[in-house]
This record gives sequence, structure tokens and C-alpha cells, in this order.
Amino acid sequence: MSFTIGEITYTNIQPMFHFLDRPAMEQRGFTFQKSIPSELNGRMRDGRIDAGGISSFEYASNPDAYYILKDLSVSSKGDVRSIFLFSKRPIGELNDASVALTSSSATSVHLLKLLLERREGIQPVYSTEEPDFTYMMKNHDACLLIGDDAIKAADSAEGIYQYDLGRLWFDWTGLPMTYALLAVRREKAENDPSKTEELHRQLHRSLRACRETGFKALTEKSAADHGLTTTFWEAYFQNLRYELNDEELDGLNLFCRLLYEEQYISQKPEIEVWESDRHRMGSR
Repeated sequence: MSFTIGEITYTNIQPMFHFLDRPAMEQRGFTFQKSIPSELNGRMRDGRIDAGGISSFEYASNPDAYYILKDLSVSSKGDVRSIFLFSKRPIGELNDASVALTSSSATSVHLLKLLLERREGIQPVYSTEEPDFTYMMKNHDACLLIGDDAIKAADSAEGIYQYDLGRLWFDWTGLPMTYALLAVRREKAENDPSKTEELHRQLHRSLRACRETGFKALTEKSAADHGLTTTFWEAYFQNLRYELNDEELDGLNLFCRLLYEEQYISQKPEIEVWESDRHRMGSR
């Protein structure tokens, strides 16, 4: 039975994928599809992908479709260093301003809306654009970029305000922010538990290998592929959190509650986690 895995192309999730034994997995029927988060979310939603990285907003919007894989996420407690609001004005002066939102991510878009509207008490005018920093800032007062696009813009942008959304969230809530989850479609997990468990083990194995080597191989690859120094990339990977412990679950639950209160989702989900022994843990 085939098992299709969605692999987000951004560097922040690569510790779970870098050391996968892909040849062995492919012999066992696993296949991989790479793309940006918004595209993979859609493919997971309609069943073209069975498991992989999805945005926290996608999970919050369709919780009945997925189980979360235990102890895996892309989170930060403070600066995330790859999700930025770039602005010509201080953030508190963006009421009625034109804010361009990246088309690449739903979680970051809704996180920004919560931060601007609930935290700052302001209401900008939003539009969605392809992630092009120069175009966005030429035609708008501010823009949201994520992933490698945000990292490159933050390194080169001058004379504008830069706001790290992970830092804004932590300063507001005191909790980590979880941006992406590793999830499996429910019917796939229940119909093919052995491959679900194998995928779970492989993802943990890759993450463990990255940590044990100080992210060295991934740091060097990221510097070669995207530029910036190996020192930057080492600090970047060391700063992110890849667990899904109580703190991350508390932050995820708060994010879901705020999404529900602002009517971005129709119901607040009860978080369910797939474990290898098939016991499931609900939200606390």
C-alpha cells in the first residue's frame, strides 16, 4: 500500500527529513512530495497526501481529518527568525495601513492578524501577494514573509521596521508558538498503522541525528543552498524547538482558542496525538 509524505521545502522543518533513509522507505512504498506549506495543506486536506508537515492553522481548521504525530513540531519560544512583519511604520501605527500577506502560509497570516487585531487593537487593510519583498514593500505599507523568503529579506532590508512574530507572540502570551505539526490523515493511520509508526520512527531518527551532530550537515547544506553564514544557520536550528511537550501544547491550544474566538475556525479542536502503541492523548 502506497504512503505519500508531504515535505515542506522550508529549512525550518528539515531536521525531521534530512536523515531519512529514503531508499529504504521508498522500497517499503513511501513516496515524497515537496512544496510550500499552503500547497501541501491543500493536498493533505483532499487526500492526495497521507502524512507530513502541515500548518497549525490547517490542523485547527480540520482537526477531524488528522492525528498529530507525537513529540514533533516546528515551534519557538521567542524569536523564530524566519517569520517577519516588515513595515515602513512602527507596528502600532498600522491601523488602516496596507499590509501584504504572503500566499505561502495560513498559520503565519492568522498569527499576524491575531497580533495586530487582538494584541495591538488595530485593523489594517490586508491583501494577499506572492512572496516578493521588493514588490510588496513598493506597493504596501508593510508585508509578511515566512521561511527562506523572510530570512533573506531580514538579512538585506534596511531602513524599515522588522518584527519577529515568534517574539511578539511570546511577549504577549508567555508561551511557545507552534507553526507546523507532523500529522497523518486519520483513515490512513487507522488503515496502515505499521507505516504510520515507521514514519514516526524515521522522523524522530532524523531529528535525533541532527541534534547529535549539532545540526552540522544541515547547517552546511543550508549555507550552500541559501547563503548566509554557517554561524547563522547553526544558531537558527539550535534556537527552534522541535518537541510537542506540555508548553507547546498549551501554546497550540491558546492559538486555537483565539482563532475560534475571532471566528477564523468553526470549532475549537480537541488535539489528538497518534502514538506508536495507538493510545491517543487529548488536549489538556
